Amino acid sequence: MPTRVTTRFHRRAPAAREMSALVLGAILCVLSGAWSADPAAPAQDGSSRSPAVTPPADAPGEGQTTGEDSPAPVPPEAESSFLVRVYKVRPAKLFKGLLEALAAEGYPPEEVDEKSQTVKSSFVDFKQADFELQVAEPPPRLSGSYHVMQLLKMKAGKVSLEGVVAQGKEGSVLRMRARILVTGLDRVKSVRVFVDRRSTGAIEADFIHKFEVRMGLEHL
Repeated sequence: MPTRVTTRFHRRAPAAREMSALVLGAILCVLSGAWSADPAAPAQDGSSRSPAVTPPADAPGEGQTTGEDSPAPVPPEAESSFLVRVYKVRPAKLFKGLLEALAAEGYPPEEVDEKSQTVKSSFVDFKQADFELQVAEPPPRLSGSYHVMQLLKMKAGKVSLEGVVAQGKEGSVLRMRARILVTGLDRVKSVRVFVDRRSTGAIEADFIHKFEVRMGLEHL
């Protein structure tokens, strides 16, 4: 009986070793599979993301507007006419009073030429409600060459006043005109922009009236 037990024990030993080897091999396969999957994970994540697109530096974003600090030259068709007044006063005194009145009335002079006696103020905000009459003419009609959509009657905008003083035959001549900028929608580029609108003379007349009161002048 002992001999048989020993014989059976030696016959089962190889089977136990084979099972242990199989279990160990399976564990090694699982571990090697996990190790090989870890480095690949970031690659799969990265390959599934869309590359980031950086817009060009000069590409306008949605809702971006062109600044009024350095506006483009006024198109000839949008250039306002001068409002002219003549006074019995020396040109030098008239020009000095003009500079003081512009600053006092909220139109700070930005470009001043003492020699030619010309001045342009910086752009300031204004509201249509502050004036009895419409300050700007209707906008141009939309066409193939003009594609900026605007309100027919503007509610607000920006304005810069330009003044020129010169000696005339009957006295000193004052010429005033406004450059008006309003917001519009460029239908081609789909962005908000500032565009010029011709002045009706309402802003210029309002300023000249205040200027005359301040200087105690009456125009001829």
